Amino acid sequence: MIWSSGDARVFHIGMPAMFVKHFCRQICFLLWFCCFSAIVVAELSAEDLRRNLLLITADDMNADSPGWMGNSLHATPVLDALAAGSHRFRRHHVTVPICQPGRQALMTGLVPHRSGGLGFNPIRSGTLTLPAVLRQRGWFTGVIDKHSHMKPDAEFPWDIKLSGSGKDPEMMRQHMDALLQQATAESKPFFINANITDPHRPFPGSQQAKNARKVERQQAAERSVERVFGPQEIQVPAFLEDLPPIRREVAMYYTAMARLDRTLDGILQALQASGRADSTIVVFLSDHGMSFPFSKASVYRNGTWSPVLLRYPGMPAATDHDEYVSSVDLLPTLLDLLGVPHPAGLDGRSWQPLLNDERQEGRDAVITHVNTVSSGKSFPQRCIRTETAALMFHSWSDGAAQFRVEAMSGLSWKALAAAADSDPQLALRVRQFQTGERLMFFDLSRDPSERVNLIADSQFAPQIRALAARLLEHMERTDDPETDAFRAAWSEWQKGH
Repeated sequence: MIWSSGDARVFHIGMPAMFVKHFCRQICFLLWFCCFSAIVVAELSAEDLRRNLLLITADDMNADSPGWMGNSLHATPVLDALAAGSHRFRRHHVTVPICQPGRQALMTGLVPHRSGGLGFNPIRSGTLTLPAVLRQRGWFTGVIDKHSHMKPDAEFPWDIKLSGSGKDPEMMRQHMDALLQQATAESKPFFINANITDPHRPFPGSQQAKNARKVERQQAAERSVERVFGPQEIQVPAFLEDLPPIRREVAMYYTAMARLDRTLDGILQALQASGRADSTIVVFLSDHGMSFPFSKASVYRNGTWSPVLLRYPGMPAATDHDEYVSSVDLLPTLLDLLGVPHPAGLDGRSWQPLLNDERQEGRDAVITHVNTVSSGKSFPQRCIRTETAALMFHSWSDGAAQFRVEAMSGLSWKALAAAADSDPQLALRVRQFQTGERLMFFDLSRDPSERVNLIADSQFAPQIRALAARLLEHMERTDDPETDAFRAAWSEWQKGH
């Protein structure tokens, strides 16, 4: 624009005004652009920094089998190394000590009668699960083995399901690599559930393994065994009898434990090689105790006791936690660590306060459940346990019913039953497990293997009443279908006490 001298006033006065107006517009645009860019960058950063989740389960691993829990056999060096850098929840109990309902409780944060997952049946349609919540929010979801125990498919919407590597360390590594590569290709955070199917029966070297239907897969699993334990190397767990056939079968179990450790090694190596280990939450636990009498599929201590390892980015120093916690707590805990809101109405409570070294009320006891077992038969059980005592309710026990589960297959139960023919003490032990009693109370400070039922001992009546009140409150609050049966058994006990 050409200005004349007559426009001098306008030039000297008007030009600064126009310049300031134009400058302000430019500043406003720049501020808006910077703010918009910051928001976009923040969103991208949040996307990039979202944590991944690797949930690893073992199948039928007893709580006292790993070295980090004090086992002197040292069959699990990889697992023990993971434990050294993880939060260690030593008194964690699964809410259901059976494969399918146990996994469904873990994945829903609900006790079995509230999700519908009572046994080997699907949970109720519309029940929210961990994979569903995370997939909806943009996580890639993948599962290796055991997905047939998480039903219906609509409520467990895995992006990819892989099978056959649970007892094959090399194939498990390949499966992990494939899932991690797919998550990276999709530029998504991941939730991978890797299920190791050791030390589930059939054990390496057992007749059950030789008779397995899936011969080729079983042969591949047998070839992957590198460390074989002999009967004289192992220590028979205190809740079992040290009989020669039991000792042989426990040795086979520990051979499977060594293979589990190799499989875990491949999983963790794959995670490290992916470059995403530093942004990944890692959880390890067994779905329940070993497949032996008084363990798996029962609410006895060794059935439900399953310590948890939890490692996450930016965590404080690894430490032991001695509070009583449950597998239904894992879903809210993991959602907290992932920054995802909880679904409403959960039975579990997040461990976030415990991770922050804070006290949490009600962590002096845990309640566990059994309903329907793998055969489809119903053997309802409930238990409330503390550090010093356990009160069990066996609704199925009527003096005639015979308890029967997969853990009674193989050598051990047969050996125990045979020895009971000539040993009155073992006969009582067989009857305790197979016939049971409706109400059972154990003094764990003196009897950690839960061998002597003290329900009729009057000196323990105050403890029994206190535990029964807490168990009944839980059953009423969760609409437990066994509530009336427990009330009846409890009323009968009260008449004599």
